[in-house]
Amino acid sequence: MKKYLILSFILLVSLTSVNAQGKDSKSSCKSSDTCNVVKYAPEKGDFTAAMLFGRGAFLNGGLVVPSSNGSVSGVAPYANDVDANSNSIGNMVGAEGRFYVTDKFALTLSGGAIIRNTPSQLSIPAVIDGNGNTIIQSYNAVVADERIDANATLGFQWLFNTKNDRLFPYVGVALPFDYARRSLFDPSISVDDNGDVNITDLTARHVDITAFGIQAVAGVDYYVLKDVFFGFDIKPVSYNYAFSVKSPADGQIKLEADTNTVSFFAQFSFKLGFKF
Repeated sequence: MKKYLILSFILLVSLTSVNAQGKDSKSSCKSSDTCNVVKYAPEKGDFTAAMLFGRGAFLNGGLVVPSSNGSVSGVAPYANDVDANSNSIGNMVGAEGRFYVTDKFALTLSGGAIIRNTPSQLSIPAVIDGNGNTIIQSYNAVVADERIDANATLGFQWLFNTKNDRLFPYVGVALPFDYARRSLFDPSISVDDNGDVNITDLTARHVDITAFGIQAVAGVDYYVLKDVFFGFDIKPVSYNYAFSVKSPADGQIKLEADTNTVSFFAQFSFKLGFKF
């Protein structure tokens, strides 16, 4: 439903701009006319901010935290932000800012971060009388849970003019960086029937993924109004290197794994933005 609303909004604004274009576009002004020419092209010093739609931007495939008493998983990191079969124009994935250093050259920055932290709490055993009746119920431990997802992409783009004064294709390069972490610590302590003490975790268990790459970018922006535009872009070629480190406990051997991902015309995004 959300994607249909977005498409309807774009269509409505586009139709509205068609009528305005005939009056404001420089191509419709003759030498003898006196009309206000609206300049749609970005200029040096302009800043644009756009909402991005498409595939999720957080790389977190393969974030498998080692278990407390089992083997350490050998699952390697997976660039789950590269998948042409799971794209959606109704999925808001982040924001992008562009600063025009010149009329034709812009620096770009996009990204986001999600940080969650749940502190641990010790378990409290039940109070039981001599007859086996529970006087005070037990309290389970709270497992410490730390989660971090972060990404940032720095890039630069070259803008081109066309015969249509609202349409601006561009090409560029993007340098993405991703970091993800999952950490668990279960402070549960129990005593079995033989009086033996069982400790679930002595230290935290965690897995970290770090990834970086380089991407070619090609796209087009269309200004429906002087300071409002929508656009599409694609990554014709993209390379990503991701590596993970799994630690079952402090002082133990860490398991490392890495993955190389190369894609061609497999990453698309739609954007809706404003010029300031």
